[in-house]
Amino acid sequence: MLDSFYIAAIGMHAHQTQIDAISQNVANLNTTGFRREIVSFASLSGTDGLTAAAGAEQPLGVSGSVRGGGVVTQVGYSTLAGALTQTHGALDVAIDGTGFIEVTRADGSPAYTRAGSLKVNAQGMLATQAGDALAAKIAVPTDAQSITIAPDGHVYAVPANSKTQVDLGQIDLVDFTNPQGMQAAGGTLYVPGPDSGDPRPAAPGTNGLGALRAGYLESSNVDMTTELTTLMLAQRGFELNSRVVQAADQMLSTANSLYR
Repeated sequence: MLDSFYIAAIGMHAHQTQIDAISQNVANLNTTGFRREIVSFASLSGTDGLTAAAGAEQPLGVSGSVRGGGVVTQVGYSTLAGALTQTHGALDVAIDGTGFIEVTRADGSPAYTRAGSLKVNAQGMLATQAGDALAAKIAVPTDAQSITIAPDGHVYAVPANSKTQVDLGQIDLVDFTNPQGMQAAGGTLYVPGPDSGDPRPAAPGTNGLGALRAGYLESSNVDMTTELTTLMLAQRGFELNSRVVQAADQMLSTANSLYR
């Protein structure tokens, strides 16, 4: 009978994880390049003498007869593209298809993003709005009159007192075997997770990667209708599991009273 408490508690924990993900999605509905969080559920097998702590997310040891023991959860990210919005900004760029832009964080470690609102940072390097320089290390001349980003990732600038474009470098894109397995690293940055696979860099428009579209930004891929529907289901699941706890408590109370 005690199994009922643990199984229901694990179910409540799983649905709470889903509700937390929905809250994160809704909060970032208008965040450029944000990827919708998806909570996946899988069966958890337990054995006679279920003793896992409530909220545990690992299968129990297998000995004896195996039976259902609840669910485990895993948070991944949607790979669906968000809508492209035209901004006419010279340093705004969207990925029209698959891929991420690699950046270098302040500690020197790499991260990946689809938020293509760029700027020239204090060091004169092309960077994200948060100041993380692109891994391509594209230096922009201080006297540049205009900057153009081509679909293949090449960045051109026209120096002062000149009409000739200068090629400053190329923005490569990076893909992963399983991009859903990436992990959030703050803001709109992501890093590889245990299940994402290794980064595979290539030029935009090659190896199945999308092309770059200058003057556009990719909106969040969160759909409000989907989030509200999922929220209602998660709340109902949480409620049903809490009723299991109540029913198990009543049954245990009745059993105890039989010994009095």
